[in-house]
Amino acid sequence: MDVIFYNLFSQAPGTDSGTQVALFAISTLLSCIALVVLARGNDLGWWAQILAIFAGPLVIALQYEASLLFYAVPALLAAAFGLWRFSRFDAAGKFGRKVLVQGFSIKSLLIGLALVVIFTALRMGRMLTEGFIFGDGNASIWMSFIAEATLVVAFIGIACGYRWAWLAATVAGIVYVSVLFGNNPALALLGLNVFQALVGIYGWISWRSLPVAGSADNTAAADAKYPPSPYSA
Repeated sequence: MDVIFYNLFSQAPGTDSGTQVALFAISTLLSCIALVVLARGNDLGWWAQILAIFAGPLVIALQYEASLLFYAVPALLAAAFGLWRFSRFDAAGKFGRKVLVQGFSIKSLLIGLALVVIFTALRMGRMLTEGFIFGDGNASIWMSFIAEATLVVAFIGIACGYRWAWLAATVAGIVYVSVLFGNNPALALLGLNVFQALVGIYGWISWRSLPVAGSADNTAAADAKYPPSPYSA
């Protein structure tokens, strides 16, 4: 078992670093499950993402690094926001939702980039306030934190119905894979981030056929719920 653990996480079992990497891998796995489920417009995906934050950043913050709470709590709130935002879509089955895709806009992209900056700063935590992150040789840390922040923002975009958010999840996975290849890669994280990148593409394709909010067809469908006006010509 020790050999399997080391091969999966590139850390010795029983160590603090090994436990943290394993928890982060579990969190990534749950996030991938959440993305697969959300690609089908299912509310249960948000519960999987809430569990992902609990299993990874929140537990790590409570056990090892308290400053990580500044990132874990907003990330948890982002997942809770997604659950609430999906509840505003019409129900389709027991847990499904009739998601309406929002059209792409420069404003939404700029807001997304701003949120990535904010979540990246929160993820840096004490490294940012102490200035450690600005030292030489920390490019891989920067990239990994940006990838983690981008995934959280991708979930926020998915919650709001932005199809481009799926591509953001793919980019986050690709960036993290490139970081892992530059170091001693943990096979579990490597495989899960490749899967995340593929799931992002799957979600982007799956949402291609969804109706667009404010389209003529949706407006006509909404008007059809009411009887015709006797005063119409």
